[in-house]
Amino acid sequence: MRNIYLIFRRDFLGYVKAWGFWLSLAAVPLFLILGVGFGMFAATTSPVRYYAVVAPTPAISQAIEAEFQRRVSDAAKEAAELAKRMNIPLSEAEEQISEAAGGGRKYFEVPPPARTLEELRPWLAGERTVAGPAGERGLFAAFILSEDGSQLEYWSNDVNVDALQRTAEIAMRDMSRRDALTAAGLETDFLKQADNAAVKVPAFRLNNTHAGESGAEVTIADRAPAIVSGALAYFLWLMVFSIIQYLLMGTIEERSNKIFDTLLTSVKLPELLAGKLLAVFAVTSTMMLSWTAFAGIGSAVFAAQVPGMTDTISPFLAALTDPGLIIPALISFVLGYVLYGAIFMALGSLCDTIQEAQTLLSPMMILLMLPMFAIFIAFQDPGSPVIDIASWVPVFTPFLLILRIPHDPPMWEIIAQMVMMAAVTAVIVWLSTKVYRAGAVHGAGIGEIGGMIKSAMGIKPKAVKE
Repeated sequence: MRNIYLIFRRDFLGYVKAWGFWLSLAAVPLFLILGVGFGMFAATTSPVRYYAVVAPTPAISQAIEAEFQRRVSDAAKEAAELAKRMNIPLSEAEEQISEAAGGGRKYFEVPPPARTLEELRPWLAGERTVAGPAGERGLFAAFILSEDGSQLEYWSNDVNVDALQRTAEIAMRDMSRRDALTAAGLETDFLKQADNAAVKVPAFRLNNTHAGESGAEVTIADRAPAIVSGALAYFLWLMVFSIIQYLLMGTIEERSNKIFDTLLTSVKLPELLAGKLLAVFAVTSTMMLSWTAFAGIGSAVFAAQVPGMTDTISPFLAALTDPGLIIPALISFVLGYVLYGAIFMALGSLCDTIQEAQTLLSPMMILLMLPMFAIFIAFQDPGSPVIDIASWVPVFTPFLLILRIPHDPPMWEIIAQMVMMAAVTAVIVWLSTKVYRAGAVHGAGIGEIGGMIKSAMGIKPKAVKE
């Protein structure tokens, strides 16, 4: 154990003393803060834009304005509903509701300064301005109704910003519906009344533990275990994805500098591999735990400022501390990490240069993308037969077993898959040790991997005919 610890300490300190480690550690929270800040800045500083509507009657202008007002009303209702779910008194949330309702309005109608496109060109080009709520500005866009009334032409110099055009399309559709309802002798809100009268479809969870209780309506607490398991599976994938560069670069450097020969005079090869895997695991864990701590501190600050947020977070914390979920997840986590770590370390030991390592990156990426696709499918439909079958494939098992735990798979499947993972991991570690010895100690290359595997399995090479 002392030798393993010495190798672990040597590699771990070598990684964490490098400035690139601290740069990577700070990059994620820094970019997250910058991204959120930039998004908020972009949303709050988005310019107010003016538009004009050229049509014989004010019906089109009124329809577009009604669509904007509807969005303001919906935003206020959603903010009020969110405050209610989070147990925030409406009196305390009035300012936030007001900001959510009116803060996003960026388009305002102004009277058209001209009636034809050619006459409107100076205003659309920014050469002339019109008065509006935000002062003197040029026209961002103009709607011109065609002579036959079949098209509402949208003219603007900025073709990449289409929010106003889409708003007008929705407004024209709603206006057409209202006209059709009026022509049929129905009220204009007939469709809304029909939608409100539709049979509601609330979700309920069946209670299998308490006799006489049928169940209760599904809440976030019911979905929390599945969300937590999905986060743990993705966390494992991210850990595995992160170890590639450390294992490849570190192994190539030590192989090229003949450091292995010196190390193996003091420690055994299994001790060397164990120490290296533990070191890389500690490095990646340090990064992940630092990011998790950052997210936790941010969530705590947010929860302290927003009443009721603690009630929203508590089901996830309960799921994260549930032994029935966390124990199988931790076992899958450790076995999956060792399985992939041994594979990548063995492959890295066969490379002499960065160029050779880059040839391995493509198959490694494909190997890692397959579990990601499986995670996505399992998160959408954990009961799919495809997931049941894929969970028995060793490269998928660590991820899919974590995802299946909240859905109560048979206990024999959980135990059998854990035993299978342990057996496959043991075989992979054994084979990886053989490959690592051949590559790191004896200088074998990528092209000799097939022969090494056959030799490790006791298969003799065919005799060469003379």
